[in-house]
Amino acid sequence: MCKQEKRINYSTTTNHSKSIDMLQPRLTSCSECGEIPDLLQDIECKITEVAQNLYNNTVFALNMPVPFAVMTDLFNYRRILTYKYCNPDYAKNYSVCQIASKVKLLKYK
Repeated sequence: MCKQEKRINYSTTTNHSKSIDMLQPRLTSCSECGEIPDLLQDIECKITEVAQNLYNNTVFALNMPVPFAVMTDLFNYRRILTYKYCNPDYAKNYSVCQIASKVKLLKYK
């Protein structure tokens, strides 16, 4: 089973009306969200969830969603993060925070 979600504090990105602010949350302070081992574990949890859906669809003829594009992207981000964990200069045009935001978006698709 995957680890439980950490508490994340959200703030708004603009100072427009409150209804618009609520629709545009921004991750501001999460103590462990940008760490590579945590991101790798999040990716593994999502890949496991999608793989279980695919298995259940095959065995029990269910119609659960299996987002193959998300799975492919997660495999690519897992590879990048694994290389970046061993060599911090790998893909230095992209920070771990940028990759973390993409992983968090893919996690809930």
